[in-house]
Amino acid sequence: MTESTKSGTSGVSSSSTASRPLDDYNFTFESVLDDSSHIEADSNPHDIYDTQSLSESIADFREEFGRTYHSYRAGSYYFPNDPTEAERMDEQYEIIKVIMDGRLHLAPFTREKYPQKVLDIATGTGLWAIEMGDEYPDASIVGTDLSPIQPPFVPPNVRFFVEDSTEDWDYPPSEFDFIHTRVTIGCWADMKKEIIARAFHHLKPGGWLECQEVPGMPHCDDGTMPLDYDWLKWTLELYNSSRLANRQVDVGEQLKDWMREVGFVDVHEAVFKIPLNGWPKDTRLKHVGMLWQRNLLDGLQGFSLGFFSKHLGKTQEEIEISLVDVRRSLFNRKIHAYHKLYVVYGRKPEDAAAVATAPEAEGGGPEDEK
Repeated sequence: MTESTKSGTSGVSSSSTASRPLDDYNFTFESVLDDSSHIEADSNPHDIYDTQSLSESIADFREEFGRTYHSYRAGSYYFPNDPTEAERMDEQYEIIKVIMDGRLHLAPFTREKYPQKVLDIATGTGLWAIEMGDEYPDASIVGTDLSPIQPPFVPPNVRFFVEDSTEDWDYPPSEFDFIHTRVTIGCWADMKKEIIARAFHHLKPGGWLECQEVPGMPHCDDGTMPLDYDWLKWTLELYNSSRLANRQVDVGEQLKDWMREVGFVDVHEAVFKIPLNGWPKDTRLKHVGMLWQRNLLDGLQGFSLGFFSKHLGKTQEEIEISLVDVRRSLFNRKIHAYHKLYVVYGRKPEDAAAVATAPEAEGGGPEDEK
C-alpha cells in the first residue's frame, strides 16, 4: 500500500528550543520537536529548526486507506487523525462528560483551589484542555499530541504542542500540579514507565495524576455475551494485533497498582459502565449506550485498518468485509455487553524528593516493571 501526504488544517506557530521555560511561550500552538531526520548526525537535536519547514512537515499528514495519519513520528500511532476521527473523538469526549456528570476530573481541585500548571497528554482535539482553561482561567494548561489537529482559537491560558510523550519530556522536574490522560488506548508500549513514572517525576510534591481510560475488552454480567459474539471476536483480534505492534489497548484495571508502585499515595479508583448499545432499561444508561454504539461504529474502521493490515497481514478489502458482521453485532440488544471507564487518580507525596535525572534514565522509574 503506497502512502501520500495530505496537509492538515491546524496552524502551527514558531518553533522553540525544548529547554525554553513554560512561562515564556507566547503562541497558541507551538511545536517542540526532536526529529533526527531534520538534523545532522553531529548536531544538537534540540537546536531551533526552520519554522516554515517544521510547520509544513508536521501538517503534511500521511494518507493511507483513504484516511490521514500523523506525520511526526510517523507510524507510532495506528489510528487516523482526519476530520472523521476528530469528530468521533469530540463525541467520545462528550459521552464521557455525561458519564462523569459533567466533571472534567475527579482529582480534588476546585475553582478556589485550582491547579496552577496542567499537562494533558495525548490531548487529541484538545477539548479537555480547552474546557479546563475555561474552568480555571488563572491556570496554565498545556496539551500535547503527535497531531496538530486542535482548534486555532482557544482560551489565552491554553497552549498546544506537538510532542511524542513516549520520549523524554522537555519540562523541569516538579513542574506541574496536575497531569491528565483520557482514552489513550493504543498510544503506549508501557504506560507505567512511559507516562506514570514520568508524571511522578514532573509533578510538584502534592500534585495529582489522573488517568481516564477505557480498555477495549467488553464485559457482561448476566451471561448473555457468547464466545462467538462478533464484537468480542473483533476485540480479541485487536488485542492480538496490538501485542504484535507493542501497543497497549488493555489499560484500565492495572492503573491503581501502577500508580502505587511508582510512588503515588491517596490513589482512588472509580469504575463506570458504558453499555455497547441501548440495551439497559435505565433511561440514562440507555441513552449513554446508544451514543457509545454510534461512536464505536464511527471508529471501527479507523481502529482496525492500521493494526490489522500491518500486523495480521490483511488487505483493506478483507478488513472491510470482516467488519460487516462486527457492526451488525453492535445492534443486538439481547447481548448485555459494556465497556469499563476507569478513572484513577493519585497524589505525589509532599515529601517526595525531586531528582535531577528523569526516571527513564534510572531504568524506567522508581520500580522497574518486570
